[in-house]
Amino acid sequence: MSTASKVIHSQPSTGMASRALITFTFLLGIFMGALDHGIIGPALSSIMSAFEVDASWGVWSFSLYTLVFAISIPVIGKLSDRLGRKRVFSIGIILFGAGSICAAFSPNFIVFLIGRAIQAVGTGGIFPITAAQIASSYPPEQRGRALGWIGVAFGLGSILGPAVGGVIVANTSWPWIFLINVPVCLLILVMIRTYKPTQNPVVKPIDFGGIALLVLVILAIMLGITLQNYWIAAIGIILIPLLVFVEKRQPDPVMQVRYFTGSTTLTLLVMSGLSGFVMATAANFIPLYAEMNLGLARGDSAFTVTPLAITSMLASLFGGMLTDRIGAKKTLLYGFILTLTGALLLAVSPHTLVFLLLTVLLMGFGIGIIIGSPLNVLMLKVVDQTETGMAIGYISLFRSLGSTLGPSLAGVLIAAYAADGFVPLFIISGSLSLVGIVLIGLVRPRTSNTAG
Repeated sequence: MSTASKVIHSQPSTGMASRALITFTFLLGIFMGALDHGIIGPALSSIMSAFEVDASWGVWSFSLYTLVFAISIPVIGKLSDRLGRKRVFSIGIILFGAGSICAAFSPNFIVFLIGRAIQAVGTGGIFPITAAQIASSYPPEQRGRALGWIGVAFGLGSILGPAVGGVIVANTSWPWIFLINVPVCLLILVMIRTYKPTQNPVVKPIDFGGIALLVLVILAIMLGITLQNYWIAAIGIILIPLLVFVEKRQPDPVMQVRYFTGSTTLTLLVMSGLSGFVMATAANFIPLYAEMNLGLARGDSAFTVTPLAITSMLASLFGGMLTDRIGAKKTLLYGFILTLTGALLLAVSPHTLVFLLLTVLLMGFGIGIIIGSPLNVLMLKVVDQTETGMAIGYISLFRSLGSTLGPSLAGVLIAAYAADGFVPLFIISGSLSLVGIVLIGLVRPRTSNTAG
């Protein structure tokens, strides 16, 4: 193929009914990915028992998935801009199904982890592409609400995942938590065949060198944070100048350097990282908070995070509607104000369950907004329309970085100070929400589709 750009023309879509069906198809992929992430929890002890591994190995069922997912997001997002969202999304669904089969029939734990890694690559081809697809399918005045449905689909999957996993483990064997993904993948592939894309992807030489370096950078930083081994993280940081050097010389880089030199795009990426930190520290540690501060039993404490999941799901849709009505900046401001208030209330150590649940409701509503439509809408206003997949991919990547750093810091604080560690943890979370409020003032969305 010539190195010259080649434009692939696609047929137009067929109206509102077709758009709604295709949106549902992409959202079904989000729901499946979220369901799978939560469904493995109830089966983890059965999986560890089947492969005769202890908890230190079993936790890699989640950790490896998170690492590979984060690595694949920006790469696959970029490929969707060049090869077409329909094609790359379909490949993601196929990989997710193949990974599910591999995990279900794995003869040992190593093969099981390989299956989880394949699933994660597939999921990396589902989440950012769905956001880019929805954003490009709806006019600006409807974009916020449309993107809000992503949070609804993700929230439903996250809430139902543990319940479905528990039912499956109680009535069948653990491989079925993965095998149920296969018919859903086939259904999505059948449904998406009817889609006639309007995207005109520009085919250029793929930046293999940049992809390799980007993977190494993300892997080292994420793995270093996960293992709390900062020498590994330092390797990733040291490689960043080399990555920048290489990408500046690429005609179509996998990492747009101007995202990190433009004040608005860099600010949005930082705010995405902050939102991931706030989300993860709340969602992952409120049950432990209830155990250590309120004396709840382990089984009962798990339900304290349910209000957060429900309100964040509802807030995602509400925040999207509010974005269309009053603008993304104001909506994002309200979200960070809510998470700031919730974090400070948690820091003063509520000693009653009712107070805790009310605080969690408030926190969840703010989280649903700050991880939802507003950031995506703002990012899409300042990048070229041919870069929607890559731009959303980097928003997702920075959120993943934040959501990895948050639990790591929380673990250090709780290990050092036990129940008293929650006070500095939520003070830090609230402070980062305050930083987010300040950063909103630096965002200058442009009317033209150029990176800023």
